[in-house]
Amino acid sequence: LPLSFKLYDNEGKEVDNLMPGASFPKAKEAFPGALTNSELVSKITETLEKKGYNKETSLVATSLCCDEVNRPLESDLREIYDTNFNMGGLAGFPFGGATSFGAMAAHIPDGGSCLVVYGPHVGVDSTGAVGTVERRGRANGGSCCGSAVAASGYVGSVFKGDAEKAALPEDALDAQQYFVGSMLMPYAERLDAAEEKMKELPYALYDAQTELMGRIVEKSGGAVADGTTAVLGGIQINTPPGYSDYFLPLSFKLYDNEGKEVDNLMPGASFPKAKEAFPGALTNSELVSKITETLEKKGYNKETSLVATSLCCDEVNRPLESDLREIYDTNFNMGGLAGFPFGGATSFGAMAAHIPDGGSCLVVYGPHVGVDSTGAVGTVERRGRANGGSCCGSAVAASGYVGSVFKGDAEKAALPEDALDAQQYFVGSMLMPYAERLDAAEEKMKELPYALYDAQTELMGRIVEKSGGAVADGTTAVLGGIQINTPPGYSDYFLPLSFKL
Repeated sequence: LPLSFKLYDNEGKEVDNLMPGASFPKAKEAFPGALTNSELVSKITETLEKKGYNKETSLVATSLCCDEVNRPLESDLREIYDTNFNMGGLAGFPFGGATSFGAMAAHIPDGGSCLVVYGPHVGVDSTGAVGTVERRGRANGGSCCGSAVAASGYVGSVFKGDAEKAALPEDALDAQQYFVGSMLMPYAERLDAAEEKMKELPYALYDAQTELMGRIVEKSGGAVADGTTAVLGGIQINTPPGYSDYFLPLSFKLYDNEGKEVDNLMPGASFPKAKEAFPGALTNSELVSKITETLEKKGYNKETSLVATSLCCDEVNRPLESDLREIYDTNFNMGGLAGFPFGGATSFGAMAAHIPDGGSCLVVYGPHVGVDSTGAVGTVERRGRANGGSCCGSAVAASGYVGSVFKGDAEKAALPEDALDAQQYFVGSMLMPYAERLDAAEEKMKELPYALYDAQTELMGRIVEKSGGAVADGTTAVLGGIQINTPPGYSDYFLPLSFKL
């Protein structure tokens, strides 16, 4: 892995960098999933060619900060798409607004389409520090992005009550910086709570810019006469001189010429907030790769293995089952509310009778929890709904019941005599032993899925103990953990907590 190639004169002074655009691993360490500029441009062109884009009739519009460190990506895009329209201003916000989008649309070659690339930027210096970067010809670097850092300082001061909100500017003298601060203001609490503020800042800026860009496309998308609008959003990562810059793609969507979203060009995109909330979590694709790699060493193969899942009935949990089916053909469903294996010992026995001759089975179980676009745990945005909601709803309801009983505010529910709502009763009763632990937890929505996992593990253990003998010739691999649901367009995650044979 070549990381540097430099030329020195006979006095030991560096005179040339023989490897411009070299990779800079510290950028990916700080922002997992980031791509070099060249990797990003390749992904863009490959994706858009499948949607009918070509180099001759496509126009690129960028909304990147005016800081000169951001021009290399525009140069790389121009090598493919000839030139670029510039919508951006301070911190990368599309300050050209709806008017600039309309003007850009009027410049698209006949019959063509446009690509919009936007996002904030952040520096990673040679030591790996985030929020600063070395600059050409300067002994000392500095804040990167300076506008963003200044705005976050202002927002923090207002949030803590140390400063008043700035007045709406009456002229253009410094209006952009005012709006950077005002659009960042809704994220004040999130930034104040962040352990690594310089890492969190570009994510907050991305969310603010995404909201504004969405309104711009909604208002002016109809100005694109014949084609479509592809909108790529993410975080631009600036590196020391001599290294490639990076870009962390966070969304890539396609809109028709009425400004309506028609396709998600980046399904399964990484969602770092899931790993921040649940360290060690894997994307669905990473999980499935780990499963297949591990089980192949134990003699499992795709033709004779059967998967049984015990995941909550909530529709947000189906993607993992779909990913498993791509490897193992189909899946038996043991699960019910909150992910408990309510099919019980009987369902395990029935599943075992379906295993291909000479084969084995894999059981995947666990509760689920949402992490929304702000990083809040226990809720998630849902397709087509203006407001999301509890995730998992059954689990949240059960924890409320358990907490009320624990505090003496409610009586234990009676054992149900019919099936009308028996599953929810058992979710509550199996969570009851963890009442004190949940009551003491500082972050109850984070602790809840761990308590549910423990309760489900106990039940799954008894099921395998009672019915495991129904697996005629092979073995039973049991993977337990916590499923993490993310906003639409992002990959779900799974935190493996046990994997036994």
